[in-house]
Amino acid sequence: MIKYSTKWMYLVIPFNMAIGPISTLVTLQILTLGGNAIDVAYVISLGNAVLIPASIMWGFLADRMDRKKQILLSFAGTALPLLLMPFFNSISFVAINYSLLVFMSAASTTPFNLLVMESAEKKHWGSLFSKFSFFSSIGMLLGLLASTFLVIFLKIYEVEEILGILTLGTLIAGFKLVPRPVITFERTAMLQHKESFMIRIRHLPLFFLHLPNIHSFKVFSLSRLTKKPINYIPLLYLGLVIFYISSGIFNTVYPAGLYVKGLEKSEVLLVITVGMVFQILGFRISSSLLEAKEESKIAHLSLILRGSSYVVLGAFSVFFLGYPILISGLIFYPLAAGIAYSLFYSSSTTMIFKIVGERQQGRGLGVYSTVVGISLFLGSLVSGYITHYLGYGIDFIIAGLLLLADSYLFRYLEEG
Repeated sequence: MIKYSTKWMYLVIPFNMAIGPISTLVTLQILTLGGNAIDVAYVISLGNAVLIPASIMWGFLADRMDRKKQILLSFAGTALPLLLMPFFNSISFVAINYSLLVFMSAASTTPFNLLVMESAEKKHWGSLFSKFSFFSSIGMLLGLLASTFLVIFLKIYEVEEILGILTLGTLIAGFKLVPRPVITFERTAMLQHKESFMIRIRHLPLFFLHLPNIHSFKVFSLSRLTKKPINYIPLLYLGLVIFYISSGIFNTVYPAGLYVKGLEKSEVLLVITVGMVFQILGFRISSSLLEAKEESKIAHLSLILRGSSYVVLGAFSVFFLGYPILISGLIFYPLAAGIAYSLFYSSSTTMIFKIVGERQQGRGLGVYSTVVGISLFLGSLVSGYITHYLGYGIDFIIAGLLLLADSYLFRYLEEG
C-alpha cells in the first residue's frame, strides 16, 4: 500500500532534461570560446573530480537532512549555474560554473532513491524504481532532443539559460510535490534491494557509507591478484578501473571530436541523442539477458562491442570529415554508448551488488567508489593530451583497445 502520493516523480523528468545535455553543451561552448581538446578535458575532469567530495558530503547529509530540503536545494543549486552561464565568456569561469552545477545536481541522487523506498511498502519498490528510472531516462532524452532543436536557432548559453529556467520551474513545483517522509530509511537500506542499488549507482557511480582507509586497498595486493578464487574481487575492481578510464578517454572529447570533424552543433547533439535512445532500449532488454546468461559473460561480450565500436569511430575520425563522421556516429555510437553500455552497466553492477551485499558493505563500497572516481578523473584528464598530440581518432582507438583488453579480464572472471 502506497504511503503517500508519488506525483513527485514527475519532477525527475524536467530536472533530467536540464542536466542530461549539459556536458555536451558545455563542450560545444568551450569550443566556440576558442578552446581546444585540452580545455575540454580540464573542464570535464574538474567536474569528475568534484563528484568525489560531492558524493561523500551529500551522501552523509542524506542520513541527517530532511529529504525534501536536500532535493529542493539540489534544484536551486542546479538552476543557478545554468542561469548564470550567459554571464561567463571565459573558459575558466565556465569550468567553475560547470563544477558547481555537477556538485549541486549530485545532491538529489541519494534522497531521490530513498524517497522512492519511503513512498511505498517493500513489495512495491521494484515497480516504483522502474518508473523512476524510466522517468529519468525520458527526461534526459527530452533534454537532448530539445537542445538538438534549439541550438539551430539559439546560442549555446541561451539554450543553457532555458534549461536553467526549466530547473527553476521544477524547484517551484517541488515545494508542493516533494513530500516530507514520515518514516525515513538510512542509505544502507539501498544495499538490501537490487533495484535501489542499481539505480543509485547508475545515476552517480560513487557511493560512500564511510571513508575507506589505506588498509581497505590491500585487496589489490599482488598475492590476492594472482590467486584463485580470492582474486575475483580485485580483478573485478581492476576491470571497472579500465572501463571507467576508457570511458573518460572517449566520452570527454567525443562531442568535441564530432564538432571539429565538421558536424554542426545540432548534428553533434543528434548523435548523442540517438545514443541515449539506444541506451534506454538496452536497459529494457538487459534484465531478461541477465536471467539467461552469466553476468561476467554479458560484460565480456558488451566490452567487445563497445571497444570495437570505439575503434571503428576512431578509424573514421582519422580518415574522414563531415558526412562520413555523422553516419558512423549514428551507427556505432549508439552501439557503444547505448546497447553495450547498458549491458555492461547492468551486468557489472549486479556483480558489485553481490559482493557488497555479503559483508563489510561500507569498506567494499568505499574502495569501489574511490577507484571509480579516480578512474573517471584520470581518463578525462588524459584524453585532452592524447587528442592534442595524437588526434581525436587515436584517442578513440586507444579507448577502444583498452576495452578490448578489458574484455579478456572479464572472460577470465567468467571462466573462474
